[in-house]
Amino acid sequence: METHVHRQARIGVEIPVTVTTVLDSFDAAIADLSEHGAQITGCTLAPATRFQIEYMGQTIYAQCRWSEVDRMGVKFFYPLVDGPLFERLMIAQASQIPGEAHSGTAMAYSQMQIQPGAGSRAFGRAPQAAFGRRAG
Repeated sequence: METHVHRQARIGVEIPVTVTTVLDSFDAAIADLSEHGAQITGCTLAPATRFQIEYMGQTIYAQCRWSEVDRMGVKFFYPLVDGPLFERLMIAQASQIPGEAHSGTAMAYSQMQIQPGAGSRAFGRAPQAAFGRRAG
């Protein structure tokens, strides 16, 4: 029997946060984000550990789902629906180019569309009429 896990697409971001457990507090960063979870870099916790994320006065309760050397995947107990972290998510989603990879920086690396036309020259073709030249 095949099990499919449906996960919402996460948006690439870089948001500094504080991760607080019962015993410790760590400075970390959210690397990607959705309404239901995130990937946090800069600290790790054991899977199933419950903790809170502090961001600009907002507290988000979460649980570690998996962890590696310097990053972990977390699930929020309650979906993001308001607050500063939700606003950052909305801004990151709005800056995405449709059809591009999920990244808040996709716009910076998008390809430029070059339209051949007046004043342009391609290799192997004669120059077209342009400013200061006669078409002849």
